[in-house]
Amino acid sequence: MSSTSTTNSLALHEIILSIADSLNEAQETLRSMPPYDEYGRPNTLYQLPYLDFNLEVISQFESTETSGGGGALPARSIRFLPFRSTETTTTNQNIVTSTISGRFVAVMPNEGLPQVFLECSAEPDPITSGDGFTGYRITIRAVNAANEAVIGQRIEVNFNTFSSRGFNSGEDVNTPIFTGAKDGYTDENGRFEVSVKLDNVDYDFGKTFIFAANSGTQFSSIAISKP
Repeated sequence: MSSTSTTNSLALHEIILSIADSLNEAQETLRSMPPYDEYGRPNTLYQLPYLDFNLEVISQFESTETSGGGGALPARSIRFLPFRSTETTTTNQNIVTSTISGRFVAVMPNEGLPQVFLECSAEPDPITSGDGFTGYRITIRAVNAANEAVIGQRIEVNFNTFSSRGFNSGEDVNTPIFTGAKDGYTDENGRFEVSVKLDNVDYDFGKTFIFAANSGTQFSSIAISKP
């Protein structure tokens, strides 16, 4: 019995990654330069804003023979190779020369804006307590590096089942009930609040509830348990 196999050998991604690695190493070297010279004078520091590149490659299609017990069948593959003007081709190859252009651009962390930090706090909420539940109000405050309130920052709060299980010796806890929207935007004080109801069976037993707040790539957690 014979079979047909197709192999795609793409070296293009390796070329792109090698350029990126080299660019990163160059920037790390520039960044590691001492800020002052031997006389205490400030050194010039460099930042690579971008890197343009042009790649001239060939797309080479090759046919090979594979046997599978009942005969030989052709298998086709494609691979990208650095272009050399002196290369020759054989009759069973189809070679196409291509030029690929691109640019690596340096992107400032957080789009150049001050870093945002999340501060979590929680306090009992008598309004949502009762009927077998203990209510809590969770407050998330978004601040920048200067401890200034960040207004209009989108916040999302979720119950972390996995972390809660770890804090309770592998035992599950009943999922808390959110009495309002779990996501929204910080107010003029940089705060976002959400109320939750904790099951009294787990709460009175001393179990811990873990909640995670996030805003983009920033995360913060808070643990709630009976005092």
